[in-house]
Amino acid sequence: MKESYKSIYRICRDRSGLTQEEAAPKLGISVRALGSYEAYSIDVGKHMPPEDIVLNMAKLYGTPWLPLIHLKENTLIGREIFPDIELTDLPLAFLKFQAEIGDIQPLESEMRKVILDNHIDEHEIETSETFIKELMEGIMSGWSLIFSAIEKRPLREQRSQVITLSR
Repeated sequence: MKESYKSIYRICRDRSGLTQEEAAPKLGISVRALGSYEAYSIDVGKHMPPEDIVLNMAKLYGTPWLPLIHLKENTLIGREIFPDIELTDLPLAFLKFQAEIGDIQPLESEMRKVILDNHIDEHEIETSETFIKELMEGIMSGWSLIFSAIEKRPLREQRSQVITLSR
């Protein structure tokens, strides 16, 4: 099976070097349940792994980006909030991040004037919307860079990384 047709859950498990038989007990689930989660497709809509299992997979497999990809692929909110987070080659991720930060820097001075009074007036809305758009693109490229960098580390270092999402 081509990796592009595998679920993100299976891809992460495969990258960790674990078999279903090794991973399932460490996740506290049966091999059959893990197989069902790995066969999950949003089109089918059955057997989507619960959030606690996804978080445990991320820790076990050393893939801290898995919860974000899970949200992006499986929820409308995730697709809206995380549209451009992707794993890429590390140099490409770094260059994209630099470019996005470069787009933000010229707006800083103008945005500083907008926010100093702690209020955005009607005539300042366009400036703030442009700044927010560029900032979101910078944040998304920053996540991509972080996850691409973690992906390039040896597996034992990946497993020690923990991502804490806002709760």
